[in-house]
Amino acid sequence: MDVDSKLELIKRRPTEELINIELIKEKLETGEKIKHYIGFEISGLIHLGTLSTLLKVKDLKEAGVDVNIFIADYHSWINKKFGGNLETIRKVANQYFMPFIQTLGIDSNYIMASDIYDNDYWAMVIKIGNNSTVNRVRRTLTIMGREDSDSNPVSYFIYPLMQTADIFKLEVDIAHAGMDQRKVHMLAIDVADKIGMKKPMCLHTHLLPALDYDGRMDIIDAKMSKSKEKGAIFIHDSEQEIREKIRSSYAPARQLENNVAYDILKWVIIRKDDQEFTIQRDSKYGGDITITLPEFENAYIKGEIHPIDLKNFVSDKLIEMLAPARKLSESKRELIDFIRTSRTR
Repeated sequence: MDVDSKLELIKRRPTEELINIELIKEKLETGEKIKHYIGFEISGLIHLGTLSTLLKVKDLKEAGVDVNIFIADYHSWINKKFGGNLETIRKVANQYFMPFIQTLGIDSNYIMASDIYDNDYWAMVIKIGNNSTVNRVRRTLTIMGREDSDSNPVSYFIYPLMQTADIFKLEVDIAHAGMDQRKVHMLAIDVADKIGMKKPMCLHTHLLPALDYDGRMDIIDAKMSKSKEKGAIFIHDSEQEIREKIRSSYAPARQLENNVAYDILKWVIIRKDDQEFTIQRDSKYGGDITITLPEFENAYIKGEIHPIDLKNFVSDKLIEMLAPARKLSESKRELIDFIRTSRTR
């Protein structure tokens, strides 16, 4: 695969932003090994927003990148997931998170965060703290899904220092996360020179909105989340649940902005503008139509494609995409129910 083709895979949706991409271009041109990481808290059921981000791992793998999924057990502990029970966090990681990600075709190395936390790592955390201000770190706390408050535990301030240290400890070339993690990546870039570490390229993927999102909130606050069960598609939802949730999603006619069903279509299902797809319709509504995404956008705005047509297509494709997870869930039902009913915040 040539350099341009690899770059296209890196840039392909759901990529929304690339910072320091010239660092990767140089390595692609010289054929040097490129190391990637994306970290995940173990915080609850896996939903479509998580899978959307992981689609980029598949792209990077195809481009020849060394991809790594970082299981952030200590970060989950700090953020009081599963009541701050570290043993439960690790159990869910090993018996739920990793098996379900693998069954969806995500081929990656897995690294348990606490396995790499040695003296050098904690020294790195201190170096980063010594070269950051309280105000600078305070601004990053939204990466945890937490608001700034004087009542927050002191450990919350350690979290972004650790996430920054993870990047340097793993010596990654590509730091990958959703757009909601951008602030901590910028901290890593800002502090790198001060502590003698290499700057990473930062790859940020699009945030999927909750199913009822209508644009009246900031997308980071309104992103799809496991804590809003009716607003999320979980990867092991039944076919009926997927259809009902998509049917109730916000998708106004003739409007693409703040249209949740269209957002899923664009960022999860049809990730290339030249990819043709067929929307099946009854003949009395115009019959089947085969189009590309730009053609769909034009037709939808004109009212030539109805929201029901869009929702039916999205539902069908999600049901197909998530079939392996539904199959695995048959043997994991007790664990899934435990995770669903556990206090994860």
